[in-house]
Amino acid sequence: MKKLIVALVCAVALPAAANAGPFINGSFETGPTPGAFTPLAAGSTAIAGWTVGGNSIDYIGTYWNAQNGSRSIDLSGNAPGSIFQTFDTVLGQTYQVTFYLGANGDGPPPFKTVSVGATGNATGNYSVATTTFPPNVTAWSPFSYAFTATGTSTTLTFTSTGNTAYGAALDNVNVTAVPEPAAWALMIFGFGAIGGVLRRRQGSFAIA
Repeated sequence: MKKLIVALVCAVALPAAANAGPFINGSFETGPTPGAFTPLAAGSTAIAGWTVGGNSIDYIGTYWNAQNGSRSIDLSGNAPGSIFQTFDTVLGQTYQVTFYLGANGDGPPPFKTVSVGATGNATGNYSVATTTFPPNVTAWSPFSYAFTATGTSTTLTFTSTGNTAYGAALDNVNVTAVPEPAAWALMIFGFGAIGGVLRRRQGSFAIA
């Protein structure tokens, strides 16, 4: 009986194994102290887990409010830049990326645009409007992007697509595995089976 319960618990836990490797520092909190903001040129790995591409980005500290924690990114530094991270994935597994965008209102254009891409997947394009707020206050909006892993590692990239030094702000990036319908069915069956076993055991104790 114990072996049956252990087997069922293992079956229920299988979907969790799809989250094979760490995606880290999605809120950019681990890195050098940026002060108000610090420009980071292409190739920089100063922000833990991330690499800067394109021209450059600005690592934002106190210059405006973060969506989560105390730090965020302006995807355009001196000119449009990008930031990317490579992390472990499970081949064929679908993942959901959630993130927040704001807009640097210090200059044009009125809409800041960003592309999001993952290895072997189509690129998603996003736009966020510049809003009128007191200086250095950014309004944040939630967005999402889904991809299916084409290998055992995936590179996720956020790119400023506007020709401006006043880009989109990025913060609070999260990556989670999406259970397949079959996995959900297995989980439901597993919990139901465990409940049935426990009820039978309780019934046998009552008879005794």
